[in-house]
Amino acid sequence: MSETTTAADPEDHRAGWFELFFDLVFVVTVSVLARALHGDPDAADFGTFVVLFFPAWWAWANLMVTVNVFGSARPGVQAMLLCAMPGLGLMAAAAPEGLGDRAWAYALGAAWVRLVFFVIWYDRARRGDDPVPLWRPLAYGLLPALLWAVSAALPGSGRFVLWGVAIALEVVLLAVRTGLTDEFYGRLSTEHLVERISLFVVIVLGESVFTVVATLADHFTTASAGAALAGFVVVAELAMVFFAWGTTSAARGLDRAQAGGSTRAIRDTVMYLPFVLVAGITVIAAALGTAVAEPDHHLPSGSCWALCGGVLAFYTANAAIALRYGDGGRVVLRWYAPCLVLTLGVLLPAALLLPAWAAVTCAAGVVFLLAKISRRRLRVRGLLGAAG
Repeated sequence: MSETTTAADPEDHRAGWFELFFDLVFVVTVSVLARALHGDPDAADFGTFVVLFFPAWWAWANLMVTVNVFGSARPGVQAMLLCAMPGLGLMAAAAPEGLGDRAWAYALGAAWVRLVFFVIWYDRARRGDDPVPLWRPLAYGLLPALLWAVSAALPGSGRFVLWGVAIALEVVLLAVRTGLTDEFYGRLSTEHLVERISLFVVIVLGESVFTVVATLADHFTTASAGAALAGFVVVAELAMVFFAWGTTSAARGLDRAQAGGSTRAIRDTVMYLPFVLVAGITVIAAALGTAVAEPDHHLPSGSCWALCGGVLAFYTANAAIALRYGDGGRVVLRWYAPCLVLTLGVLLPAALLLPAWAAVTCAAGVVFLLAKISRRRLRVRGLLGAAG
């Protein structure tokens, strides 16, 4: 990016300690939401998880972009992050009954966070400091905040209708891109975006390790230890795939999308698709915790779908990101097709038929093979790039 389009100093394009401190609240959010997926979750449990996790993710993503544009070292941005933390904490605390008795508190937390990032965007737009029209923070920040706040006072299904309207308004406004110029997208630091999303994935992976170890501490048997070891291999291999291949591809892809003015690719791979990836890791962690708790029993059907669906969600998100960054369909299928075959043809039958410890061991073998395929692809692309 040129000096004329850079919003913050170069040192602001690295994640600051304020951002890392801010992310601590998401350790709690992910942990609380994942609890409902332990054991034998049904379709309603998975649906509740998505409904409650997406608004929190969306708030985090919007705050991340705000920091990216304005710089993390500025006092106003630091104050914004501190002010947003209690709102996110309220959402996390309300999550166990987020669609029940505590739905009003969850809604107030969501309104709180949106009001916080509205204030800084509105102030900058009012002063003409940024290439965003004045109406946009009103429609994208203040109006959804009001909808969330009003929903807290409504009884019954009317509350959730307003939730849907508020989220849809934000998603649609981002999709149509009205008021977001090429200059705005040109001011984004791709390095910071990759780093922040990577740190968020670290949080979710850390929650997975915590789940495995904490469950082993409560069920300290040989069989549980074997399931825990296999579960750790699953998490470690997913981490290797993401950080050895995913972050490299993301950095290259975002730079290419920004240079080519492909704003939709930036939007999709920063705001939408990472949610699928982190949701996949979260449901995998819940299934691993269930397996460690009862390693000699068959996994409940809900945990079977969580384990297999989580692996599919992780690789599907990576495949979609690769396609948005310009990788050809044939190139992506070379590593995504084995994922479909191994997950549906090997892992799913194993999860349904074998004891939990064996099912997790099979999952470790599947993700190990998929990691090998991904790393081989990365080496081949590196050699081709060097030859070119």
